[in-house]
Amino acid sequence: MTFQDLIIPIIFYLTIMSVVLLCYAPAKNHFRYNRVYTIAAASILCVLLSVATYVLTAVIQHDFGIFNILGILLLFIFYHRSLTLHISQTSAIYLLVSAFTSFLANFSIIYDAMNHPDGDLKNYSLRSLILLMILCMIFSAIFVYPFEKYGSFLLDNLQQPRVWWMSAVVSAVFYFFNLRMVVHRYSTLHTNKVGIAYITVMFTMFILLILLSIIFYFIVGILIKKSETENRNRFFMMQEKQYEALQHYIDADARQRHDFRQTIYTLKELSAEKDYQAIDDYLNRYIKSMPQKETKDFCNEPALNALLNHYARLSEKNSIKIDIRVLLPSELLIDITDLCSIIGNVLENAITACLDIPEEKRFIHVNLSNKQGSEFYIAISNSFSGKATMKNGHFLSTKKGGSGIGLVSIAATAEHYGGSASFRHESDVFYSDIMLENNVLSF
Repeated sequence: MTFQDLIIPIIFYLTIMSVVLLCYAPAKNHFRYNRVYTIAAASILCVLLSVATYVLTAVIQHDFGIFNILGILLLFIFYHRSLTLHISQTSAIYLLVSAFTSFLANFSIIYDAMNHPDGDLKNYSLRSLILLMILCMIFSAIFVYPFEKYGSFLLDNLQQPRVWWMSAVVSAVFYFFNLRMVVHRYSTLHTNKVGIAYITVMFTMFILLILLSIIFYFIVGILIKKSETENRNRFFMMQEKQYEALQHYIDADARQRHDFRQTIYTLKELSAEKDYQAIDDYLNRYIKSMPQKETKDFCNEPALNALLNHYARLSEKNSIKIDIRVLLPSELLIDITDLCSIIGNVLENAITACLDIPEEKRFIHVNLSNKQGSEFYIAISNSFSGKATMKNGHFLSTKKGGSGIGLVSIAATAEHYGGSASFRHESDVFYSDIMLENNVLSF
């Protein structure tokens, strides 16, 4: 083994290191462990893989490429396990960055072919590998900011695995296209105008992948805004129903007060006759006919109050004992849509879980309070069957085909507000504990 045989794996994994670090940029809010330690561990893994590749290549005398594939797979496993994202999201990000890197690899091969017209890929030069490393570092430096800013927005707000899988498939198509287009005999590029056509196709496909990524961002952005609009409309509908119920109560109460003098006359006559049994019966019937207020005043925030009334009625309809206690801060700075989305998601899951157990065991306790300074707490506990399924560190929903994405969305929103979300269960009680900083969300 020559010095070049040693240096090639090292340079290759230095290149991969910059690529892996780019993969972490959009996942800044989803690290399973400490961010600095995770990135340091990924870097150390790249170094260990470079050493292992050199040793295995020397001992087994096998082609360097097969060990590259194994190393890239190991890095993906580490990447996925170090984050709290769904595998569809990590796959989409990893494949997108890999697709871009495969273009850069082909550009370095073109450079190698231009300098060694009679060479082939088996004799890929060290200079070209260094060029690939430089290209990857430049690419990572240029795109780390847009990946972090726009990519994190998508990861935080798009919780639909099907969309992410579709994105992963598109990136995989570009990745395998580049593998298929790799030039093994450099003389091919020097035949007629094949080289010019090949370079043109490579650059065109590279630009196309960038454009598709931008289009994907804008399309998903529209879907996210549409979802936010639907949530707002949902809250407005709840408020409208609450207003109609309140208006009905006010109208009925006004009629009752208008007719009250007739009640007084009736009671006066019965009293004059000393018919106390008739008075008692009359009062009982009158009390039963009095209008009952259908809505409850849990808080002074209309949207949140409407949401809590909605789930309170839904709980009563399903024979679930629900206890709601709300203490809002004097000035609520948390976006009401985000707050309602979190509470609505948890309550919807809680009601679904309660439906799996006998009626006498069903309960939900809701406690919203600002006990410590700017911290706002959401503590919700509910009874459930006691059977909880976890995947990749996340609880799966009890709904048919549930993926637990709702809980991931709650955690992402909590992190946006400098808070946290934890979910646990003890015996047959499920606990959702969420903390938010009472401030305005800013991206």
